[in-house]
Amino acid sequence: MSVKRLYLRVLTGWLALILMTAGAALPGSAYANADTAELPVQNVLILHSYQKGFAWTDDQSAGIEEQLKKAGSIPVIYSEYMDWKRYPSTGSLEHFYQMIRFKYQDVHLDAVITTDDAALNFAMKYRRELLNDAPIVFSGINELGAASLQEQDNLTGVIESIAPAQTVKLALEINPALRRVYVVYDNTESGLSTGQMVMDQIAALQPKLEVVPMNSLSNEEILEQASSLSADSIVLMTTYYSDSTGRITEFERFSGELAEHSSVPVYHIYDFGLNHGAFGGSLISGRIQGQTAAGLALRVLSGERAGDIPFVAGSSVRQVFDYNELQHFGIQEDRLPAGSEVINRPFSFYETYKVLVLSIAAAFAVLVAFILVLLFYVQLVKRIRRNLEQSNERFNLATYGADAVIWDVDMRSMQYYFSDSWYELLGYERGEVGESENGWMGLVHPEDAEEENRQRTLHLKGRTAYYYAEFRMRGKAGEYKWFQARGKVLRSPEGGYVRFAGSMVDVTDRKGVESKLQMSYQELEQTYEELTALQDELLEQYNKVVENESLLRLSEEKYRLLAYNDALSGLPNRLSLTEELQRFIRQNAGGQAALFFLDIDNFKYINDTMGHSFGDELLVQVGERLLSCSNRLSRHFRFGGDEFVILFQDTGGLSEVNAYAESLVQAFREPFRLHTSTVHISASIGIAQYPENGHNAEELLKNADIAMYKAKEAGKGGYVIYGQAMQQHFDDRMIIESHLRNAIENDELSLHYQPLVDTTSGEVWGFEALIRWNSPELGRVSPLTFIRIAEDCRLIVPIGEWVLRTACRFIKGLQDQGFPHYHISVNISVIQLMLDDFADMVLEVLRDTGLAPEFLELEITESIFMESFEAISSKLETLKSLGIGIALDDFGTGYSSLSYLKQLPITTLKIDKSFIDSIDSPNNMSLASSIVTIGHDMGLRVTAEGVETPEQLAFLERTRCDKIQGYYISRPIPQHEVAEWVADRRAC
Repeated sequence: MSVKRLYLRVLTGWLALILMTAGAALPGSAYANADTAELPVQNVLILHSYQKGFAWTDDQSAGIEEQLKKAGSIPVIYSEYMDWKRYPSTGSLEHFYQMIRFKYQDVHLDAVITTDDAALNFAMKYRRELLNDAPIVFSGINELGAASLQEQDNLTGVIESIAPAQTVKLALEINPALRRVYVVYDNTESGLSTGQMVMDQIAALQPKLEVVPMNSLSNEEILEQASSLSADSIVLMTTYYSDSTGRITEFERFSGELAEHSSVPVYHIYDFGLNHGAFGGSLISGRIQGQTAAGLALRVLSGERAGDIPFVAGSSVRQVFDYNELQHFGIQEDRLPAGSEVINRPFSFYETYKVLVLSIAAAFAVLVAFILVLLFYVQLVKRIRRNLEQSNERFNLATYGADAVIWDVDMRSMQYYFSDSWYELLGYERGEVGESENGWMGLVHPEDAEEENRQRTLHLKGRTAYYYAEFRMRGKAGEYKWFQARGKVLRSPEGGYVRFAGSMVDVTDRKGVESKLQMSYQELEQTYEELTALQDELLEQYNKVVENESLLRLSEEKYRLLAYNDALSGLPNRLSLTEELQRFIRQNAGGQAALFFLDIDNFKYINDTMGHSFGDELLVQVGERLLSCSNRLSRHFRFGGDEFVILFQDTGGLSEVNAYAESLVQAFREPFRLHTSTVHISASIGIAQYPENGHNAEELLKNADIAMYKAKEAGKGGYVIYGQAMQQHFDDRMIIESHLRNAIENDELSLHYQPLVDTTSGEVWGFEALIRWNSPELGRVSPLTFIRIAEDCRLIVPIGEWVLRTACRFIKGLQDQGFPHYHISVNISVIQLMLDDFADMVLEVLRDTGLAPEFLELEITESIFMESFEAISSKLETLKSLGIGIALDDFGTGYSSLSYLKQLPITTLKIDKSFIDSIDSPNNMSLASSIVTIGHDMGLRVTAEGVETPEQLAFLERTRCDKIQGYYISRPIPQHEVAEWVADRRAC
């Protein structure tokens, strides 16, 4: 223990004793009040948006509880988790609502703390209904979300200030040559908003920096691109829980993989990325946010009104770097900006206790020097004493005290004499102090005078052989000097006193050395005690390290089990599959194997309709059934989601592979029983053979995946073995995608317009916009081919906006030319509809082109509603309320029920061409007529597609179909020919 720590303990003990004494003495103190009046217990409910175990949520929760438990009166803390990231559905929200209602109906809540958006929205919506209208303190809300909360009553909180610009500044200080920032974020609602905010701030900070978004890439593509980045780049990781294909990604695992593959530092904006590959940066801390939010809650509990407390921003950021990542990229700590925190720095006893070690070494050196001086001086004193004793014997009184002050007293007259050296030492002139008349005694220090007189008396009385005394005498300048006086009295034969003489030696320096040596001895003893305590402390720490090593080994085994097995099904996971494949290929270079890639058909529909818990239980039973089909040659893995992989080793050829695939298909024909429900499902299976279809794990998985999708295209519920033709199909698809990316920029796309005619008036109602692509390299590419590819790679988003803008501008141009009542109908993809800003984009196009909303009709296929009803119905309802028409295209070819049809926000039904082609038979006529009647009964307009003959037109007129389109009216017309076609029709 150091001296400073010892002093601190003593001081702390005295302060505690003083405070206790003062508290006991004060009448009416806090202690007295505690005995007489118990404060009412306050209740605080913490609502978390995400699940327990999610790093960001756990950090906030720890910060909140840590701060609340520091309060003088600790409130009762309740915590609930919405698990919104894994179960973002209406059913999940209803379940959470019922749970809160049941648990807290009799609990009076004094404050509600929410973390992140979903929990805040829930609390604000049900504050009065479920939460006693309690004040709300939020945490984890960014500036965009907080902007809409300024007018809310009885609300305060902590704004999550995302400041990537500060991280980029740090990166520029470390690497001034930085030119490009690759931003990693996902395509979720929060991911897109965070990613856009990050890129906007970086662009505002340094316009010359090139910002490259990576949300359009899959996990594998991100890792591949990151591995080849140049030294003038960095990667900045933001919100990322799924890749561009929609696969759910574990943030910590992917963060570690990205850091392992990346050729440049990977910066983060959240500190839970630390120890998971994060290089560092200006990181948002969930724990600090939680502590700040809890501090606001304590202010509310103490009586402040939440609405009067301003929002807190910019208080939860820490500037931190990972030592291991610094070493990985060869960056010295002196290059880091001032004030940076470095974690994971290896323990160094010298660096940690450097001051203590140097102090102890210096103390030892000084002590050794003092001891050597002391030993030297002791020997010197002994030698002097021995010489003086010899001199006394040889020269008696005359030579006694040689090289010193000689003094002499005539005992008869009591006159004193001092040699010149006495005056030199003290600075007096002879006779100045009456030294010959006992005046010198007045110069002796008062503390020493009594002892000097006693020694003198003892010798004069004959009780000592000689006179010896040490005392201080005051010099003329006021300072005191130490003298060692020796003397001997000369007696007469009769025994009387004759002369008393001796010497004085100036021992001031010796006395100083003796004093310092005494202090050094005390310091040495104290240092020895501290070293003994330090040794005990180090031994205790060593014992703890040994104990922690044992715990660490147990933890490593536990984490390895979790890392290699799926938590839901218990089957080995994707990581285990990859290592098993690599091991098999490495150990069986001449062997044979087959990789079966299974995907449950229509699982998303089951999950959405029956609930996630039902879907999870179904996945568990699927895993169990696959295991029941296994033999000693097969190993089963859960690849992710509803995908399973089987490694069939040492196959006996294609016939054995086919037989095993048939057994799997047969196994799925048996229904699954979950509680009271019976579920019939099928699985599509793709098979890749080793070594024919791949020589490594990545190739085999890719080709098995391609074969699986081919099985789905073939009708689902079967299996397909990978062949070279599939690869050619895949390569052709990639070529089309590559050329399609530049189609808009190269002005290769165009629109044709097919007229729609009002059957009542015979006038043109408007046109349907149909896209065409004429590639210089590929020629004319069918929309049936490239639209599906555009949807798969999300190019449909810019292409769809281009089509909408071009079509609206075209119809507005016709209206300005004298056709004010013409409408335009535009097909919309589900990918566009799933975007958060779809409705805003449509309204922006209408504003830019000047087209009134009532002249626009959006065509949506029936399957879009069935797949994502809840996600898109509210957006279409908003557009419909503004006057925009919503047409249900290809009606009758899907599987909507009439009760479901009533819920759709549509204005028009479009009868599919297949019904019009077959109206020559009575049954089909009746069916088409019924569709028109149903549409009119529901208050909808009805449009018929594919009208090609006069008979078809006559039938539709009889059934009072509202509008028609088809080759009988006109083929799709290129844009530059539309005006001429309209003029010709009017002339007729």
